Formats: sequence, structure tokens, C-alpha cells
Amino acid sequence: MRTSLGWAVGSGGLLALGALPWLCACADDAGGSRAASASNGGSFTGAAGGVSLAGSAGAPLATGGVAGSASGGAVASAGAPSAAGVAGVGGVATAGDGGTGLGGTSAGTAGAAGSTGGSGSAGAGLGGSTSADCNSVTGQPVITVGPSGADFQKLQAALDSLSKTNSTPTQIRIAPGTYKEKLTVQIPNVTLCGQAGKASTTILTYSDNANTSNGNGGTLGTTGSASTNITSSNVSAQNLTFANSTVLGGSQAVALLVSGDQVQFRNSRFISFQDTLYVRKAKQYFRDCYIEGTVDFIFGDATAVFEACTVHNVSGGTAATAPNTDQAVPYGLVFLGGQLTAASSISAGSIALGRNWGAYGAAVYLRTQLGAHIKPAGWVPMGDNTLDTARFAEYKTTGPGATASALAARAPQSKQLGDQEAANYTLPKIFGSWLPSFSK
Repeated sequence: MRTSLGWAVGSGGLLALGALPWLCACADDAGGSRAASASNGGSFTGAAGGVSLAGSAGAPLATGGVAGSASGGAVASAGAPSAAGVAGVGGVATAGDGGTGLGGTSAGTAGAAGSTGGSGSAGAGLGGSTSADCNSVTGQPVITVGPSGADFQKLQAALDSLSKTNSTPTQIRIAPGTYKEKLTVQIPNVTLCGQAGKASTTILTYSDNANTSNGNGGTLGTTGSASTNITSSNVSAQNLTFANSTVLGGSQAVALLVSGDQVQFRNSRFISFQDTLYVRKAKQYFRDCYIEGTVDFIFGDATAVFEACTVHNVSGGTAATAPNTDQAVPYGLVFLGGQLTAASSISAGSIALGRNWGAYGAAVYLRTQLGAHIKPAGWVPMGDNTLDTARFAEYKTTGPGATASALAARAPQSKQLGDQEAANYTLPKIFGSWLPSFSK
């Protein structure tokens, strides 16, 4: 049973865009064909370099403590103690940069101050973590990146200054700005560190998509579209926006592809439409993050944990997630707390929690608040796959998308976990010997 992070399982723009309906069946160059369709509706207005959406205050988490929302840099109220001794997950501070969320109480003990709130995008900047912000870390080499007065003006140049066999924990501190670079991170033991409270204005972006020419008569495909590609292990990132500037309807466009092992993110934002965040092969951890898209926008074959994160459908789509978990891997995409939200233009009951890209795709939501946009069926198959082999489950999900009638209508192949089953979803059981420092 894990309580230090507010868990005790088992106790009681680019520019204003109009609607762009589309349908495609696109071959992914990293495993099979991924059919994707969406009925997009409504419009939105971007900001901050064409990728940051203005957001409203996030809803409180229904996972123990209930926190007040904050705006304009205000401070959210502390989460109330949860019943039956269950530790409360920290509240949501979803306002301007500098807002701080206070953690929910844990087993009757006052919660510690949360980490600095990030962007003003719907539900970013979740509180609860007590580990130090990367900017306060001392005793490590520091490389600075910024428009002026820094060691480097380009982030890739800063990365290239380090050895690919780097064994010394190193900070790369990035000043606010929009960095239009196609980035490859091959350096281990490095932290990409934005300034506290500046995630929404520290943007790493590029505009390739799956249909972009590769210069050899073909196209880049989904994998090649990634704006940022992290292949090395033991990488941390905090207070940053990872974005892809491809417009709505412009095919798969990955903001971040991460295949390195033991890679962690906190107070960061991931912005695109289709296929925003591609998690591959290894173990990755996301804490207090905001992920935005339309179709399958969290997908891949990694074991990835999303703790106290906001998953936001910015326009219509099919499913929020598309796991491709190998049959032999016990954990796929795991959501601990957090919330699934949607733009007001999205119809109720129109978005699935997930669809299995691979036959044995695994995704689990534990104590996650689900918006009204979630389909009562919850889960749908992708292409010729069947839900009979998928591993889809929930545990004490709440909100309009998890009413008694909605849960009763869930796909029969999915599961509602009992307390003993849910107790297997702790970081030590999911990750083994690796305990992400951002989880402390």
C-alpha cells in the first residue's frame, strides 16, 4: 500500500481552426496499421507560439481530498482528508503560471506543498509532489539554453555538447521561449529543466507529420514525425511543453516519442492532435502533466504511469489511448488519479477510454475522474483486433463518465477491479527497482 504520494489502494494554436472532419487508415512504421477516424467539431484558439491552449480551471480530483481550483497564480486550497483513512491525491491548481497546488492530506497528516503549477491549460499544474524543482538542484553541472545570455541558443546544440555515454547527472536549464527544433535526446543522465511555472511558455516544437516527405520518395511515418525523440535512459524533464505544430486534420503528428528507459516527466505539457504522446518499449513516468489531443493521443507499447495528470480531448476523436502492450508485459498504460476532460464542443459519450492497437493492449484507470465525453461502453477495438484479448480495466473511477449506468454499460471484456487487484498497481509493483524521483 502506497500512501506517500496520496495513494492507499484498498482502503475504503496555431490559429483559430474550424471543424475539419477526416478519416484515414494510416500505416505506422513501428508495428502494424493504425486505423484512425474522428468527427472533429468546434474551434479553438491557440496561444504562446501557436501551441498553448488557454485553459479553464480544472475539476477537483475525486480521489480522496477535494481541492479548490485557482487562477491567475493563486494558491489552491488543500485537499480535505479522505474518508476511511484513504490518502487523498493532491488537488488541481489550474491557473496562471506560479499557481501552487497543495497536496491532499494523507492518512490524517497534512499534505505537503505541491509542486509549482504549470500552464493555464485545462488542468495543468497538479499539486502533491514534494520533491525539489529541478531549478533548485545543486551539485550538478549546469548548461543554459536561451534566446540570449545563455551557453547555447539551441537545445540540440546543448545536447550535442555532451557525450552519448555521459555518466554525470547534468542539468540543461532552458529559458522561456519557443524552440523550433526537431530534437533527438541521446544523452543519458540529463535533466531538461524549464523554469518553475513557465511550462506554457517554454515550448519545444516542430511541424513534421506522418505525411511529411522523407526526402527519398517516401514519408516520415508516425515515428519519424516526432518533434522530440528521447532514446536515452535516465532522462528527466520538468516545466516544459512538448508540441507538434501540425494543424488539426494533418495526419499523425507526434509531439514526443520516448523509448528510453527510466525516463520521467513532471509539470509538463504535451500538445498535438492525433498521436500526441508515443511511449515505447521501456518504463516511463509522468507526474502532474497535461496531455492534449484528439485521436489515440497516448499510445504505444511502454509501461507508462500517469499520476495526477489531465488528459484532454481538444476536439472529437475515437479514443484517448491506444496501447500496444506485448502479451508478456503485465503493465501497459496506467493512470493513477487525474482526470479526463474535453472541450465543450465534444459530444457526450463519444470518446472511448482506449482501443487496443495491439491485440493485448493494456490500460487501467484507477480513481480517475472521467468527463461526460467518455463512451458508456468505455472500450472499443481497433481494426481487426478483439477486446477478448485486450486488458482494459478501471478501479473506482468517478465523474459523469463513470456513473452507475455508464459502468453497467461497459464493454463486457473489460474489468472493474476489486481492492486486492487494485493493490497491485503501485509503483514498486509496476516498475520494480526503479522509483522515479518525481514520485516522491
